Amino acid sequence: MLPWKKLMNPEHFNAPVGITTADRSHPQFRSHGCCKCEWDGAVWPFASAQTLTSMANLLNNYRQTYVSKEDYFDQLKKYAVSQHKNGKPYIGEYIDEKTGEWLTDDKRGRYYNHSTFNDLVITGLLGLRPRADNIIEINPLLPAKKWDWFCLDNVMYHGKIITVIWDKTGKKYNRGKGLSVWVDGRKVISKKIISNAKGYL
Repeated sequence: MLPWKKLMNPEHFNAPVGITTADRSHPQFRSHGCCKCEWDGAVWPFASAQTLTSMANLLNNYRQTYVSKEDYFDQLKKYAVSQHKNGKPYIGEYIDEKTGEWLTDDKRGRYYNHSTFNDLVITGLLGLRPRADNIIEINPLLPAKKWDWFCLDNVMYHGKIITVIWDKTGKKYNRGKGLSVWVDGRKVISKKIISNAKGYL
């Protein structure tokens, strides 16, 4: 658990624009020059996606005090913001951990989209947890008081259409107040708060 303890510490892995690929306290951090595929600390969206996936699994499957839903939300926001260039959507190879500037030219790094952005949102933030059985499990990692509503709609899952709705007041979607999960138009989960829940497909 030691790396997780250091993840949110700015002296180690928590840089202004994302998760670094090496410990910021190491004497050789970012010491190998630039722009030739160094893995000495810059932020790589590919590695960030892997870390965020692991972080979601940690939060779903283990009891620990090192990282929280708030930490996942904050790092996912950094990850999303980083995927821009000159104010437009863009994904490259790697970025400066302080400024967010892309460190590769367009010829090599352009469209370097091997991240798993959708998975991080669907199975992490919004909490649709894949399973092999006929149980549907939802565990949103969205912290309390961050969003008043979201809707994950028309997801094909085990041959059925899944909809996940969070509506704090019930007035955004008019499908009830709180968290609800629908399978082929039938409500299978209903909770007043965002929390772990299970139902049957």
